[in-house]
Amino acid sequence: MTEKRYLLAEKLRTYISKYGINDFNEEHLKTVGVTLEELKETFSDRRDIVKAILEHERNCFAEIFEEYDFNGWNAIDIMLIISNEINKRFFYVSPSVTIMLAQAFPDIFNPHQEERSNFIFEKIKINIEKGMEQGIYKKDISSEMIARMYIAKLNDIHNPQIYPPEGFTFATIFTTLIDDVLKHITNEEGKKYYKQRKQLYSILNFR
Repeated sequence: MTEKRYLLAEKLRTYISKYGINDFNEEHLKTVGVTLEELKETFSDRRDIVKAILEHERNCFAEIFEEYDFNGWNAIDIMLIISNEINKRFFYVSPSVTIMLAQAFPDIFNPHQEERSNFIFEKIKINIEKGMEQGIYKKDISSEMIARMYIAKLNDIHNPQIYPPEGFTFATIFTTLIDDVLKHITNEEGKKYYKQRKQLYSILNFR
C-alpha cells in the first residue's frame, strides 16, 4: 500500500461516515482534505476505495505490533497499550461505516473480516499464554477458547441490534472487550496489577 493511498484511505473512511459510499461530491471531499483529482488518480473505482479503506484498517492493527517491541513486557501492559493505541487510531470511527461496507461489498468485506479476525485471534491467544506463564492470568483457562470468544464478540460490531451505530465507536467497543477479557482471565495478583496499571494509563492519557 503506497503512502498516498494509505493517507487517502484514512480520510475517505471519515468521508464515508459523513456522506456514504454512493456519491463522492467535490465540495464534500474538500471537508476531509481530498480532491476529486486525487481520487481519480489513486483509485480505479468505488470497489478499489473500499479495498484501500479495509486494508488501512488491517494495517493499523499490524502497525501497533511493529511499533512496540513487546518482548519481555508484562502481558497486562501489552493489552493496555494495544487498547490505548486502538483508542487513538479509531476513536472517531463509527460501526456504521463497517456495517455499510459489509452490506454494500460483502465479497470484499468478508475476506477482510476473516483476515483481521485471524490476526487479532493469534495476538490475543499469544498474550493469554504469556500472562499464564507470568503468573498473572488464571492457569485453568483455554487461550484458544478465550481468544475465539473475544473474536466472536468483536464481530458483533457488525450487528446494529447489539451495537446501534449512532451510540458507539469502534474504539469504545474494542477497548471495552479487552477490559472484559482481562477481568475474566486475571487471577488475584493480576486483578490487583490491572487495576493499578489501568488507573495509571488513564492518567497518562487524560486530555
